[in-house]
Amino acid sequence: MLAMQYSITLPENYDLDLIRQRVERRSKLFEDLPGLSHKSYLLDEADKIYAPFYIWGEVEQAQSFLFDDLFHGVIRDFSRPRVRTWFTLAKGYGNRLALPTYAVKEIDRIAPEEKLEEVIKAERDHHNEALKNPALYFRCFAFDSDRWEIVRYSLWLDAKNAAKPAADSVDTYSVLHVSDFALPALPNA
Repeated sequence: MLAMQYSITLPENYDLDLIRQRVERRSKLFEDLPGLSHKSYLLDEADKIYAPFYIWGEVEQAQSFLFDDLFHGVIRDFSRPRVRTWFTLAKGYGNRLALPTYAVKEIDRIAPEEKLEEVIKAERDHHNEALKNPALYFRCFAFDSDRWEIVRYSLWLDAKNAAKPAADSVDTYSVLHVSDFALPALPNA
């Protein structure tokens, strides 16, 4: 699996309702996109940053998206953004009945002296424990082999109930819409 995000800094006078309308229009276009497992439409209103976050089943499927008409719409409307990618090491759902309104992306550097296997094991243990929080809807963690970083991404019921991040770098967003395409059925549904 591959996690992917691009961030678009909007002009200071940009009407954020245009982004909300864009999300409403374009979210339907992603429903049958091969390999797309998750997409969050995110907005940092204070800094005027639109930053969708994706999880793809295969690298080739993410690559195809970057060359197709859907992404060309992003380029046409906003210019070509830098696209960050990470190898997804785990993803999971907590309380799937929670309607997420708040997203957190944390990035921690892995020090050269740290053993990667130990870092990943600790992350996996933390990930599994975090999924028990009733305010958590979705969480994944991923690895950047270029920058030697761990990325944690989580969707929460709201900011008040979100776990306090303690990473080197933290970005927070309002969640405009979430699409989960490879979602297992709820028990007793």
